Amino acid sequence: MLNRNMKRFFLVFLLLFSGVPLMQAQEELTLQKCVDYALENNQTLLKSKLDCEIAVQSRREVLGALLPQVSGSGSIAYNFDKNTVIMPNFMNAMLPEAIRDPNADPYITIPMGLTNTSNIGVSLVQQILNLSLLNALNITEAAQEMAEIGMEINTDDVISQTATIFYNIQVLEYGLDQFDRSIALMDKTMEIMSTNKDFGIVRPVDFDRIKVARTNLLSQKTGFEQAVAIQKNLLKLNMGYDMDSDIIVPSLDIKAIESIGYFDQNDAFQPINLASIKLMDQKLKMNELQVKAAKYELMPTLTLVGNYNYYYMAEDFYTGPSFHKYPMSMLSLSLKVPIFGGFSKDAKIKKANIELKKANSDRVQLYQSLRMAHSNSIMQLRSNFGTLSAQKENMSLAEDVYSITESNFNLGISSLSDVLNASSELIQAQISYVESLHNYMLSYMELKKNEGKIREIIK
Repeated sequence: MLNRNMKRFFLVFLLLFSGVPLMQAQEELTLQKCVDYALENNQTLLKSKLDCEIAVQSRREVLGALLPQVSGSGSIAYNFDKNTVIMPNFMNAMLPEAIRDPNADPYITIPMGLTNTSNIGVSLVQQILNLSLLNALNITEAAQEMAEIGMEINTDDVISQTATIFYNIQVLEYGLDQFDRSIALMDKTMEIMSTNKDFGIVRPVDFDRIKVARTNLLSQKTGFEQAVAIQKNLLKLNMGYDMDSDIIVPSLDIKAIESIGYFDQNDAFQPINLASIKLMDQKLKMNELQVKAAKYELMPTLTLVGNYNYYYMAEDFYTGPSFHKYPMSMLSLSLKVPIFGGFSKDAKIKKANIELKKANSDRVQLYQSLRMAHSNSIMQLRSNFGTLSAQKENMSLAEDVYSITESNFNLGISSLSDVLNASSELIQAQISYVESLHNYMLSYMELKKNEGKIREIIK
């Protein structure tokens, strides 16, 4: 036991102090890596893939009903009591009168069949004319295409959601960096004030005022830190990532974001190729097929049926002179013609036509809504770009004002109130710039999504 514990001790010692690291440094997750992981593990997408598989199998199910339906059958029976038939005693009546039994029973019983019977056979059913079944095949094909388009829409949604949360984290962490810069400037001021306080140049109450301001700044920073943690949890949930694992994202590339600019109004934008329009077109196709389905219920159906059976009978167990076997086969055409269904079929057709009209109205409304959303997103992006540029300039100006005010305070030119006001304005300018960054990225991704180009953000 002691030797085993010593071996474990030396193994741990070697792992801890040898050149073999126990844990690799955590890798930064770029937007591309986050999206790739989400596309593989997002639960909504996994269910969409299953919906596509279900649609494929549903089509195969209907297609199978159009193919020949072949089945086999067989049975074996031992007849303890045979079936008995009662009939007039024609045998006695056919005898000459001289030998006829006058006391004979007017009815006789005749047992039917043999003690052991069995049969084996095969049957075939083939649809010759069934327009409803053919239309059902077209419906399943349309449903399969709808499932594939739905998969495309959900993929775009996952990319959009992942990118939105990813940029939220980057913007918030950029805001934390700005808070750290402000706190560093305030710490520098407090260091100078502390020295002056010791010499009686600065009143203790003034020093306490800036300490309060620093505490408030730390509280605001804590709020940002909590927001970052919440956004990271949302990102992990959207990606299907392990919730107990940490996520590290690269720093925000301000120059890359500011280089996006804004888009001019594009009046030629046509949403005809957007996935949402394609899905609506498939719904229209589905409604048209439902109208046909209602009409085809009034059409005749023709079915081919074939049977082939082989029968075995014997008094003993399929041996002896009573053993008989014989085949029986049949081929038939079955025609079914609907004549009167109480006007329910007519009501069903009219109802399907009404649903088709509603679907056409929905498509017109969706088309106009998509054009309006595209136009609004361009205007919003333009507005947010202007706000971003203004807030960047405002933040730079606030930094200069704070730097000059702090320098003048150290020279005794500015008051402490001037320093605190400049600090507050700088913090507010930084927060406003972070908010403008956030709004700008949201409007940019919204435009890309409205144009059906959300996947371009990861290229």
